[in-house]
Amino acid sequence: MKRILFLMIISFSFAFAWDIAKVVSVTDGDTLWLKKDNQKAFKVRLIAVDTFETKVNHRAFIQLETIKNINRHNKGNIKQVLKYGYKAKEWVKKRVLYKEVKYITFGKDRYGRVLVWIVGLNYGLVRRGLAIYYPNNLLSKKIKSFLLKASRDANLEKRGFYELR
Repeated sequence: MKRILFLMIISFSFAFAWDIAKVVSVTDGDTLWLKKDNQKAFKVRLIAVDTFETKVNHRAFIQLETIKNINRHNKGNIKQVLKYGYKAKEWVKKRVLYKEVKYITFGKDRYGRVLVWIVGLNYGLVRRGLAIYYPNNLLSKKIKSFLLKASRDANLEKRGFYELR
């Protein structure tokens, strides 16, 4: 698996221009703040992944339905959504907070956040069952299938929120 990830990073390297920035804050599992050199910090959203919410809001209730769909016998509750939201946020913090990361941008989302692929993060969240693979047309078929496989593997191994099934 590490070999596949390495090969994907190498192939990504030839197709895109990588950038480097320091992670200065983690809002939640899929939203961070990056800072390049002496420039102002900017908000980014990890492309093609969706982590659970860390606060009770309308999205949290939508995500609760996802948990119920994973296991039809699990009635689920909002605490489960928040639990996995916090797990994703903490995993991201441990991995990249105050560290430099290598990333590629894919434009902006409707909220003005820069869409990014950060080496090891997008894939890592999905592979650990801490994020749902969220298809995006900006990514190549190869990357999409790579993330879909990571999601299926997490499900088969009952990792992260898939342990609820």
